[in-house]
Amino acid sequence: MTPSTERGLFGFSGWWMSMPAWMGLIAFLHAVGLAGVVLYDASLVLDLTVFNLLLSTIVVLGFGDPKNGGRWTMTGYITYAVEVLGVQTGFPFGDYEYGSRLGPHIYDTPPMIGVLWLITLSGAVYWAERLLTGGGTALHRMGRAAIAATIMLAFDLIMEPVAMMADFWNWAGDDIPLRNYAAWWVIAFLLAWLWGGTRSRSFRTNRAGGLLLLVQTAFFIGLLLLPWTS
Repeated sequence: MTPSTERGLFGFSGWWMSMPAWMGLIAFLHAVGLAGVVLYDASLVLDLTVFNLLLSTIVVLGFGDPKNGGRWTMTGYITYAVEVLGVQTGFPFGDYEYGSRLGPHIYDTPPMIGVLWLITLSGAVYWAERLLTGGGTALHRMGRAAIAATIMLAFDLIMEPVAMMADFWNWAGDDIPLRNYAAWWVIAFLLAWLWGGTRSRSFRTNRAGGLLLLVQTAFFIGLLLLPWTS
């Protein structure tokens, strides 16, 4: 689907429902948020994280194919369940606990983390599809899954130190274990492979997800490199 033929947000028409309009708004809000953390009050801005994630998710799903509703739901539930397991047992990520900034907790785990997995995976599989185009063989499917998992891992390497600084979650001893990164890669690979078939192609071609991942990456790099105002 080319930019000229992209459906509007939730299928509505008009420039105000176009992807450039909404992704421009998302980029603007992230830029304002970064400026707020650096120049105004980091705590106040970061307390709005849940609202930012919800808006970003609505936009990504709004430009997606409604036929992927089941895939979106399964991705969110699977990753949330794995995170609950991780918090309760330490497997597979390591010993960690969530702070308050990702919203209410169920079983000591915010359901919003499943949403974060979903939108990040949406972006990763989009870029994997762009980088390894064509080919419906099992080898191509595994290759795209490996690329998507590596993109997810690269994003997590940037996000993890910021997440601790922002009290999204905290690791025991302030030490991020290597197995966390290994688990991220494996889980992302399995999900990307699961949605790697021909019938799931529209799940992998949501440009809004790909653009959001770029915006979020730039946002976390900014938070990682720039000083914060308390």
